[in-house]
Amino acid sequence: MKLFKDYSTSLGEFGVHDPSIIKTNNKYYTISTHGFYQFRASDDLIHWVDENKSCFNSKTIKNTLREGIEYCGVGVPNSRREGSPFWAPDMIKIGPFYYLYYSISSFGSTQSYIGLCKSKNLFGDYVQVGCVVKSKGGGNINLPNAIDPCVKFDAKNRLWLTYGSFFGGIYIKELDKDSGLSKKQNDFGKHIAGGKMAPIEGPYVIYNKLTKYYYLFLSFGSLVDSYNVRVARSKNICGPYLDPNGRLMTDEDWDNLGGMVIASYHFSHQKDTYTAPGHNSVLVDGDNYYFIHHTRLNCKPDKHYLNVRKMYFNSLGWPVVMPNRYAHDKLHMSSNDVDGVYNIVHFSRKTSKKTNESKEINIKLNKNLKKSRQYIEFKFKNDIYYGVMVEGYDNYQDARTLQFSAMNKTGETIMGIKIK
Repeated sequence: MKLFKDYSTSLGEFGVHDPSIIKTNNKYYTISTHGFYQFRASDDLIHWVDENKSCFNSKTIKNTLREGIEYCGVGVPNSRREGSPFWAPDMIKIGPFYYLYYSISSFGSTQSYIGLCKSKNLFGDYVQVGCVVKSKGGGNINLPNAIDPCVKFDAKNRLWLTYGSFFGGIYIKELDKDSGLSKKQNDFGKHIAGGKMAPIEGPYVIYNKLTKYYYLFLSFGSLVDSYNVRVARSKNICGPYLDPNGRLMTDEDWDNLGGMVIASYHFSHQKDTYTAPGHNSVLVDGDNYYFIHHTRLNCKPDKHYLNVRKMYFNSLGWPVVMPNRYAHDKLHMSSNDVDGVYNIVHFSRKTSKKTNESKEINIKLNKNLKKSRQYIEFKFKNDIYYGVMVEGYDNYQDARTLQFSAMNKTGETIMGIKIK
């Protein structure tokens, strides 16, 4: 019996776009773009349900978010499933309150607004706290666009907002952890990535207490067809963020930056093509990391779904995500059962509408793959890729099998699935 059902519009994953995630009361919730900021719920990060719950309804969203709606000059949808100007939220719990950081804008505009609401109940009623940052129209490529908030505490318990998109790039600014608002009201913060119309957006920052790095995830390209996720890291939450080649993420040669995490791909043994995966968040749940993102299927822009993948860090301290959706993945610690035929997909650091297709490769331990507990070194085209190997579930084979993900020293990535 298959663990996952085939993708359909009746699934809880359907329609989730730009997902952020929060764990509360031993349950997982994503909140995403459009409608009235609707929730999807899961007990295990595998099966997702649309419980028909949102932060607002058509009436309360007009009243509560009135300031941002009027500032951006946008309308309000009639239903929770409609497209809307309410974009990419983030949520964090501080004390008894759920803090909802929301963004309002319209496509191609920099007349944008990031605001804060809070509630003691996850599903509301949310009350407006205030504006966190806003940007003016005109498309100034030297100034940020106030969308795509990510809010995180650093290792010293200071609260930070990372935000931004096309135009002026990605910025970070400190927040007051009592009010949740900006410490400096009329300050954009520090520029840390992108800029000058580079197609980079959807920033997300996490801290790894073992590597002692902050990791900045970014979505490159067009959200419709060429989205791909890159990563950089820094010892300081404010940067500078460097990629695996040691290059600054503010470099103008934008498409050669970042370590590639995931892009459009198709494994030949699988039915579906995963198109434009991106706008991710990351759930840090104890010692476990989960990569949360949306993806379009089979090159159809209107078919976008939530995906959850297990994420690990390789021996060089760079994150790698698994090629299949999370299904109780377990690190493969032994050297048993490694030999065999694998489908592998190679991701270069390029933004393209082209789907990365798999190739069949015969892998033999100590020939083209070395293994030390979970860590692997995979040789491909005279280069070495550093990653991890897990036992996970492949829906298309309806079986648990070995899979791996690995990144080389220049930031290119390979994913592989063993064919039973």
